[in-house]
Amino acid sequence: MDKFSYIKSSGTADDINKTISEFITDGNMILMYTNRFICCQQQEISDVEHLLEARVFNDTSEIKIMRGTIADNFYFRLIDDSKLDSEQYIDEVHYLDIDLDNKNTSGNNYVTTGGGYYSLPVADAERIKIRNYISFDEQNIAQISDFRVVKFLRKGEQ
Repeated sequence: MDKFSYIKSSGTADDINKTISEFITDGNMILMYTNRFICCQQQEISDVEHLLEARVFNDTSEIKIMRGTIADNFYFRLIDDSKLDSEQYIDEVHYLDIDLDNKNTSGNNYVTTGGGYYSLPVADAERIKIRNYISFDEQNIAQISDFRVVKFLRKGEQ
């Protein structure tokens, strides 16, 4: 069974917003540009020209749009967990780098222990849930073949 659907082997900037809205609704986004990083609730991507990678996700699926350089076409990958058995993935939860003693850490805005700033689409986030997908090589040895962000977890949330 092919766990991951490469819904487009390549695409242009014009395809991005249409493709995202076709497969994901009410999600969050992690956008990596040539000059910045944005994490927000799902919305239309306006600066596609500088976009290198986008991960748009909700609790059940993720579409990943990526390219190596701004001169390349985009590749589109969709993972839909509703089509998988729970034995095909492993979840892990990681703590976010948050300086809890910094007065500027509040709501959706966070300060890292090293002094950097970032925002998340979730207020009072504490951890991030990552899903790792398992595949087996020719010798039947398990390996992590892909991963996705599932959700940001608030304090006390599982």
